[in-house]
Amino acid sequence: MNSASTVLTGLASLSSKQLVNRIARATSPTLPSLSMSRCTGLGLPLASIIRGNASRAPGLYRGVFELGGCRVVLAGTSIFKLPDTRPPSFDHALNGFGWLHDLQAGNSQLYRIFARGIVAEWLELKVYRSARARQPQTLAARLINWIQCAPFLLHGASRGFEASFMDSLTRQTRLLARRGVNHFLPANRLMSAIAMVYATFGTTGLEGLQKTALSRLSHELDQQILPDGGHVSRNGQTLVDLLVLLIPLRDALNKALLEIPGPVNAALERMLPMLRLLTHSDGGLAVFNGVTATSTGGIKAILDRDPVRGRPVSIAPHTGYCRIVHGAASIIMDTGTPPAPGRNPAAACSPLAFELCDGAHRIVVNCGSRQGADAGWRTASRLTSAHSTMTLGELDTSTIIDNFFTTALFSTPALISNGDVGAEVLSEEHGSIISAHHSAYLNAFGLEHERQLFLDANGTDLRGEDRVVAGTPNNDATVDPNFAIRFHLHPSVKATLSRDGASIMLLLPNKVGWRFSARGGKLSLEPSVYLPDSKSPRPTEQIVISGMAGRPDRVLWAFKRIKNAAKPRPHNAQCAPELPLNAG
Repeated sequence: MNSASTVLTGLASLSSKQLVNRIARATSPTLPSLSMSRCTGLGLPLASIIRGNASRAPGLYRGVFELGGCRVVLAGTSIFKLPDTRPPSFDHALNGFGWLHDLQAGNSQLYRIFARGIVAEWLELKVYRSARARQPQTLAARLINWIQCAPFLLHGASRGFEASFMDSLTRQTRLLARRGVNHFLPANRLMSAIAMVYATFGTTGLEGLQKTALSRLSHELDQQILPDGGHVSRNGQTLVDLLVLLIPLRDALNKALLEIPGPVNAALERMLPMLRLLTHSDGGLAVFNGVTATSTGGIKAILDRDPVRGRPVSIAPHTGYCRIVHGAASIIMDTGTPPAPGRNPAAACSPLAFELCDGAHRIVVNCGSRQGADAGWRTASRLTSAHSTMTLGELDTSTIIDNFFTTALFSTPALISNGDVGAEVLSEEHGSIISAHHSAYLNAFGLEHERQLFLDANGTDLRGEDRVVAGTPNNDATVDPNFAIRFHLHPSVKATLSRDGASIMLLLPNKVGWRFSARGGKLSLEPSVYLPDSKSPRPTEQIVISGMAGRPDRVLWAFKRIKNAAKPRPHNAQCAPELPLNAG
C-alpha cells in the first residue's frame, strides 16, 4: 500500500469533531439548570498537594511573568493589555491563574494584596469575555486554581471584592457546565468534569449539583482511564495532572465523611500503580508521547498520599509500556501504538523506544517535547528519529497527517499507526528481559523490528539485541534499507568515543562511568537535543549504530557500569541467559 492510500485509509477511519461532541453530550450526565444557584461562600478545603514556588513570587510582583514557555516583562502596563502576539500557551497559563500558587507560597501580605489586585483587574477589564479565557480547558484550570487559592485571596479582603469574586465563580461555573462537555480532547473534558466537582464542593450554594457533577466525573473516568490505569492519551504527564487534582478531592470527601463514587475510587486505584510504572528511579516521568516536564515534585506529592504504596506492574498492555528495575537502574519502554487521533496533540511515533536511568541520573532518554514550542519543534519531537529506537530508511513508524482536514477535525495532527506492537516481560533471579516487536515497517520494506533488552539483577549491565526479520513480502519494497539505532543521551552525560571507534565511555554527574559497545554496525556520536524541563532546547549527543538491514541480521549492544562502581554480583550470575548478551 503506498503512502497516499495509507493517508486516505486513515482519514476515512477518523470521526468528525462534531460527531464526537454530540456523542459526548448525549452520553454525559447533564447538570441541572444553574440559573437559581449561586456561589455564596467557601465549602470544603481543596488545597493543592503541590506547594507553589516561592522563589517566583518576587519576580511576579515586579511584573516578570514566565508562563507557558514564554517570558513577559511588564513596563508600566497591565498584563492583560499586552499586544495579542503571545503564544496560546502563555495566554492559557495567564488566564488559568496557576501562578497564584507561587504568590501564595511567598507567604506575604504584600503578595496577597498584589494577587487580589490582579484578579480584580481581570474582572474589571472583563477579560473573561475573551475567546482564549473562555476556552474550556482554560476555564476549568481557572476555576480550580481560584477555588484552591480562595482562602489566600479572601483573607482580609473587602466585602466588595468577595462579592465580585463569588459572582464571577458563579458565572464561570455556569459557562463550564454548558461548554465543558463539548471539548474534543478527552483530557480537557475530564479536567472540566473535575472543575465542576471542585466548584460544587469547594463553594457553598451549589450543593444541589454535587451528585450530578460526581456522576459526570465518574463517566469521564470510566471512558478515559484504561484497565491498566493509563490515560487514553498515553501521556504520563496527563496522569500526573489528573492525580494532582483527584487526590485532594478524595481526601476532602473522606475527611467530610462523604461518599466517593465507586468509579472514582476504582480509577484512582488503577492510576497510582500506572504512575509508578512510568516513573524512573530518579523520581521523574519517562519522556514519551508529549511529556514536557518530568514532574518530580508532583509525583512525590502524589505518591506520598498513596496509602497502599503498591509495587508497579512490569507491563501495561492497554496503555503500552513496560518497565524493569534492578539495583539503582530503571528501564521504561514504549510497547504501544500511537493513541487514536484527537486524544493527544503531541502523540509520537516511538515503538520500542526506551529510556535508561541509573539512580538519580538519566543516561538514555528520548528528545521529548517542550512547553510553548513552535510548530517546527512540535513536528520534530513526534518523529521516530527523536526517540531511542531503530529507524529503517529514515522513515517514521506512523503516518503523520498534518493538513486542513486534520486541523478541521482534531485541531492537531493525526498519527496513523502502520503496524502492531507486542511485548512481554520475563523476570528471573539473575535479571529481567523485555522482548518486544513491531510491524510498522512491514508495508514499506516487508520487515519487522524485534528488540530484546536484558538488565542484570545488580542493575549494572544492560544488554540489547535489535533484529529485522522478514514478514509478509512487499514486492515494491526497497531491498535492504539502511538502519539507524539511536540512543539519545541526557545532557548531563559526558560521552567520549574511543580511538578505535568500538566503544563509548559515558560519565555521569556523580562521576560514575558506563561503557557502551556494539557489534553489527558502525558506531558514532552525533548531535541531539533534549526538550523537557527547559525554556529552550538543550544540546546533547546521541549514540548511533548505522548499517544496512540484514547485514548482519542482528545488532548487539551493551551498557555496562564500570566495575569499580558496581555492586558485587550474586553467586548465581553465571546462570544469565545467552541471548543478546555479549556485544563486546
